[in-house]
Amino acid sequence: MTYASDAFSRQEAAEDPLSGEGRVLVVDDDKHNRRLLHMMLEGCGYTTVEAENGLEAIAICRDDPPDLILMDVMMPEMDGLEATRRIKADCDGRFVPVIFLTALDDEHTLLRAIAAGGDDFLAKPLNLSVLKAKIHAMERLRDLQADLRSRNDQLLRASARQAWEEETAESLFSRAITRRNRGHERLGVGHLSAATFSGDVVLSDYTPEGSLRVLLGDFTGHGLSAAIGAYPVSETFHTLTREGAADAELIHQLNHTLHTFLPPTMFMGAVLIGFSPDGRQARIWNGGMPDVRICSAREVRHVASQAMPLGILPRLERGLLPEEHAVGPDDTIIASSDGVIEAVNAAGEALGDEALDRACCGQRADSIYDTVWGVVQRHAEGTTPDDDMTLVCIPCTSEVLLDSPVTTGAENTGNLRWSLELGGPQLARADLTQEARNQLRHWFPDLGEHAEALHTVIAELCNNAFEHGVLGLDSSMKTTVEGFEAYYRARSEGLACPRGRIGISLHYRRQGDAHCMRIRVRDSGAGFDHEAVRAAIEGAGAERLWGRGLNLVHRLCTRVRHVGRGNLVEAEYCW
Repeated sequence: MTYASDAFSRQEAAEDPLSGEGRVLVVDDDKHNRRLLHMMLEGCGYTTVEAENGLEAIAICRDDPPDLILMDVMMPEMDGLEATRRIKADCDGRFVPVIFLTALDDEHTLLRAIAAGGDDFLAKPLNLSVLKAKIHAMERLRDLQADLRSRNDQLLRASARQAWEEETAESLFSRAITRRNRGHERLGVGHLSAATFSGDVVLSDYTPEGSLRVLLGDFTGHGLSAAIGAYPVSETFHTLTREGAADAELIHQLNHTLHTFLPPTMFMGAVLIGFSPDGRQARIWNGGMPDVRICSAREVRHVASQAMPLGILPRLERGLLPEEHAVGPDDTIIASSDGVIEAVNAAGEALGDEALDRACCGQRADSIYDTVWGVVQRHAEGTTPDDDMTLVCIPCTSEVLLDSPVTTGAENTGNLRWSLELGGPQLARADLTQEARNQLRHWFPDLGEHAEALHTVIAELCNNAFEHGVLGLDSSMKTTVEGFEAYYRARSEGLACPRGRIGISLHYRRQGDAHCMRIRVRDSGAGFDHEAVRAAIEGAGAERLWGRGLNLVHRLCTRVRHVGRGNLVEAEYCW
């Protein structure tokens, strides 16, 4: 085999555009061809190494891979096609260009050369100018490949660092959101996230009366943008829950917070679940979420969405209250984000409500979480969630629902809790003051002089809540005889058809040798300037006090404080 021209000078090489950098492997069984290629490449500044056949070429590449290979096709021992296949397989991602030098010009051979991993080819007898041009092209391609690989490595390192930073940030973010949770470990909570940051949030806490409250929220979308609203929701939820805020007040405040905080395109579907202090009643509010299920061995009851998600409207409709449902220790309440219902399997089929109902039906309270979450996981196995998936199971046992068990006997050596909330026509039919007094007599049949003092405190707080909170009456009306009559006429008319709500709770505890009773009364009214009233009681300020009311409560109790707008008052009486 010969080249078209053997006239090759160093002057011609000096004018060549080749870089002259790198090491070239020349593979050819013809010694004359190898010598001519060596002269040309050396004249351009390249270092060359030679191999007589494919086996030698493979050995050289394994020991010290070259920057470029000029490969003959037809050789003894091993041809260039097989040698190229093996060399390319051993490159481990590194681009080593191979130019085939062949006397064969049929289409089948050229296709085999490309299939073997060849990057270009040149027919013999060789034209040195064309060969140099092809080497130059391979140099550019090699440099592009090296640059691409370097950039890919940088991207991989940056991606790995970003993933680490996101995981670290998510861990800190989750702790900040859930750090105030109480009772969370008593719930069954399953979660699968579609991204590092989750747009679903589960919050739990106990009210001052010691009853559990749980919030499941699902923000629009998923990832960091969906998770940004979780922190203000968490702070609002825990603050108002521990202050004893009613469900409706918490819902309206959450809506206000989200509407103010989030961009217009974002909102949060939410389920709020609260329980009565005795654990016998569940209050469920569903805003834009899948049905909540109350599961027993006999049936599955559904609580459908009753309102829009939070954060869309500047104000929610007034009077939108949670639904009340009787529950027992064998019941379990299950709430889920829409990612659970819409989870698809490998065949693209959504889980759906019916499958979830079948999983819930007939299950025991102590095993229902494992069963239902197992169904969800098996359905979604092998797929990447398109949305965050969260399932919350709340066993309706006193150990879960109550911060500390409610004592109904007359023992006075531990904690005792009792509460009652009435609204609308119930306020006209029942006497909150008398109900609280009856409970005190049940706990402490022989209170003596302290019984009258406690009864007075309860009566004054409940009367203030009804007259000023629910009815909105102003005490200054009593300055004249006509105003006094108008005041009590309005009171009688309001009592016939009251529209607000009043809640009262009693919490007894021992502090050393002392007995302490905390009385909390909350009403649904707009509140009042309690700081001005306190200043008047202490003899400062311009506020005038009407009647004995709060003044008497302050004298009888060791501590009295108002919370929020003033429509929650907490008085502590000790003996």
